[in-house]
Amino acid sequence: MNIYDIAKQAGVSIATVSRVMNNPAAVSVKTREKVLEIIHSANFMPKLGANLNKSKDLAFFTTAQSLQLENSILAGISEAAFAEKLSIKLCPLDELPKKRNELAGYFAEKGIGGAIFTSIPYNEEHYNDIARAIPSVLLFNQLKDYKVHYIRADHRKGGFIAVQHLAHMNHKHIAVVDEIHSADHHERLAGVREAMETLGLQDFTENHLINVSNLDEMDICAQIDHYLLRYPQTTALYVTNDQFIPALYRHFRSKGIRIPEDISVVGANDVPGSSDLYPPLTTVRQPVKQMGMKAAQTLIDIIHGLNAPEEALQEVFDVQLVVRASTSRVPE
Repeated sequence: MNIYDIAKQAGVSIATVSRVMNNPAAVSVKTREKVLEIIHSANFMPKLGANLNKSKDLAFFTTAQSLQLENSILAGISEAAFAEKLSIKLCPLDELPKKRNELAGYFAEKGIGGAIFTSIPYNEEHYNDIARAIPSVLLFNQLKDYKVHYIRADHRKGGFIAVQHLAHMNHKHIAVVDEIHSADHHERLAGVREAMETLGLQDFTENHLINVSNLDEMDICAQIDHYLLRYPQTTALYVTNDQFIPALYRHFRSKGIRIPEDISVVGANDVPGSSDLYPPLTTVRQPVKQMGMKAAQTLIDIIHGLNAPEEALQEVFDVQLVVRASTSRVPE
């Protein structure tokens, strides 16, 4: 009998069986007694001995610039980790060794048993080396050339529902502000194109894309100004990074451009503070906390021997549009 047989006989998940064996206080008394009775009657010995002497701390690798925006991610990671009595380390992304043969020693020295990333430290090959050195989950991103654990949002749907909302408010001339080198750009753009075709809007071409890759806030605003001078009929912007939008609000205000009276704005992340802008931002929300919980639970299951590290989990979470006051209907 193995852990899967026990879970099936008890009518619970394998994660619940793992908690009974590793953190029984996290399981209800009734369920715990039921699982333990099956374990004892089968004389089951969990094959987790190889993991018992290894560190089970989880690490969240991020940057100082991103940390203030990632409270929801940390809340999700913490909820899953604390249920298993695991510690969480916050680690700067730029301290990771670049050399492949130094990675395992680095994680061992830091006492890290599993790692969560929201961005790729250097390049895809380097991240793949990390994933081979230690159980890792990539949040909000994916790799093109390597099969690794990732958890991300449905960006194609995000692009579709953003444009669909604007179309339903009679917007026919919509521009997309995006970084073409971002991991999610092509999926968002596919959703935008699908919505425009479905709803009978303008054919979306590269002319309607404002590429802001590797630009600072001032240069992004200058790019948008240039576009609006060239296409003055534009009535709406779909901006795919909410972190930039406060700067855009300030820029438009300085030029006397009113949101949403003169131009509507839709965002794409619903980062903290989006609802506090004036006007509050209409945006596409990702279930960030739930995604963080899933990332942590994936690592916990690997650490407890419930999932093989090489069996890559690749899960896409649903998104939803949050309508606030930064969009309005265009008069007929």
